[in-house]
Amino acid sequence: MRKNLMKNLRCQGFSIVKNTLVFDSSSKENLRKLNSHSVEFVLEKNKWLIDKYDDTFLKKYIVDGKSLDPKNIEARIVQVEDDYHAALFRWIKLHWSIPISAGYGRRLRYIVFDDTNGGVIGIIGLGDPVYSLTDRDNLIGWSPGQKSTKLKHLMDAFVLGSVPPYNMVLGGKLVASLVGSKEVFNDFKKKYGGKKSLIRGECFDGNLVAVTTASALGKSSLYDRIKIPGGPEFMHIGWTRGSGEFHFMNGYYEKLSGIVKSSGYTGKNKKWGSGFRSRRVVVRKALSLLELPTKFQYHGIKREIFMAPLGENWKDFLLEKHKRFKPYDMPVADISEYMKERWMIPRSQRYNNYKFFNSSSYSLGKINL
Repeated sequence: MRKNLMKNLRCQGFSIVKNTLVFDSSSKENLRKLNSHSVEFVLEKNKWLIDKYDDTFLKKYIVDGKSLDPKNIEARIVQVEDDYHAALFRWIKLHWSIPISAGYGRRLRYIVFDDTNGGVIGIIGLGDPVYSLTDRDNLIGWSPGQKSTKLKHLMDAFVLGSVPPYNMVLGGKLVASLVGSKEVFNDFKKKYGGKKSLIRGECFDGNLVAVTTASALGKSSLYDRIKIPGGPEFMHIGWTRGSGEFHFMNGYYEKLSGIVKSSGYTGKNKKWGSGFRSRRVVVRKALSLLELPTKFQYHGIKREIFMAPLGENWKDFLLEKHKRFKPYDMPVADISEYMKERWMIPRSQRYNNYKFFNSSSYSLGKINL
């Protein structure tokens, strides 16, 4: 197992220098090639879903560029709550050029539709935030005690983005901005408000105060300058330290988790239920059990971190200076209208390449599985 894992890492493009993984991340093309191994594995694993839904979803939800009129876009979000929408969400997620997590712990997933034509604009996936994120914690400035109490008010967007032809007119900015809508805020409160924490036994008020996210491939322009007057704004807060588990997601994670499971280790309090605390815990423990450097969990590829506060007194609330949180309370329709006028229509007037997009080119069935 050790020998095969080392070989696999080298095949992905890593060099191993002094028990440290080294990779040339100077170009996004290199990063896409690095992720291609895991993407191919995920596609193969989901071949059944592609065979079942590819043609149906393609015809029903992916529009040709000539059918898109940016001036008439009417965004609407639908929370994923049934198997059909879960399959659609998953199918769209399979088109990403990097393997996408399913999210951890609490989770809200949305599909963003365009009511003018029934097509899909993009998807939003929110999950529990990681506990240790230095740049986020430094920006907020909370004490360990405040963080322990208030972290539950944050969520992390594990996937955010739009599909063609909407992405060609900056539809990704529209999708991202919708995490700050009052619909998402209300859905979160409805789903998690009033719940008691397993450890402390405290009742949660259900306020979603901020959403963090990270770029897919190094520096990102997707979240740059997203600022809604009187509403949410995406702020650059720093960079990840280059750790994670994506370089083990090409089939080796299952093997590593099997090793850890056989050891009886979960890395979490028994009150949290069965299973592992997180994938990072699994990778770190498995590397240790295999007598490999735990530093192999550091791939060295940094991602840009952003945070979108959802109310004007967000920092004071997280620092326990204010007891009452004041959300922006902006509906999807208002945010969508602003983003359309600010970004999408001007882009469509400068570049008309979206008009030549053919929906058939989005088929996953064309990929050689």
